[in-house]
Amino acid sequence: MILTVSHQKGGVGKSTIAWNLAAYFSKLLPTTVIDLDTQQSLTQTNQIRESVGLEPLDIIHVNNAGELALHIEKDTRNRLTIIDSGGFDSAFNRVAIVGSDMLITPVSDKPFDLMGLQKYEEILKSLSAIQKETIKTHILFNNLNPAMKNFGDLIEFICTSEHFELMTSVLRQRVDISNSIGVGKSVKEFRIFSRADMEFDALFDEVKLKLDIK
Repeated sequence: MILTVSHQKGGVGKSTIAWNLAAYFSKLLPTTVIDLDTQQSLTQTNQIRESVGLEPLDIIHVNNAGELALHIEKDTRNRLTIIDSGGFDSAFNRVAIVGSDMLITPVSDKPFDLMGLQKYEEILKSLSAIQKETIKTHILFNNLNPAMKNFGDLIEFICTSEHFELMTSVLRQRVDISNSIGVGKSVKEFRIFSRADMEFDALFDEVKLKLDIK
């Protein structure tokens, strides 16, 4: 199975989400992470993880879009590949989008994030025309203010597109998220039963349901 955390805009939280997904699912089934981010944030966090005596995640890199396509072709149902795509439009990221069983696109309530989502929709439309099928991504509200309760305008904006499917999970601004990454841990490994942990648990359950992972 291929799960890609994808958005052509940087700074929306893709690497943080991919990191926590990988740490969780690696305990359920063989899980590999492909780090396409030019900053290689996951690779650096994995080095911190290993330095503090934790078992590192299986993180690999590919040299070109063709190599990525070959990896996707070898995909099987009994393992999971999580792709952390870069915050830009590229052949790499388009191959990942087309080859994925599930796409997750994090977005906050910030105006620039919403404008970036419109650009991402254009990419999905273009790829859908080439593939002759509607490619959808699962929109995940991420890094929201904990006090924010009204999602009406955001939901209306997102639900106007046939390429967007809104996730029920919501991730809010939590100090445990940044603190856990600083020591090479996932949120769940850092402090169980925290608000951040419970929000990620909801995300994990939703992904398991979408991908039919028992």
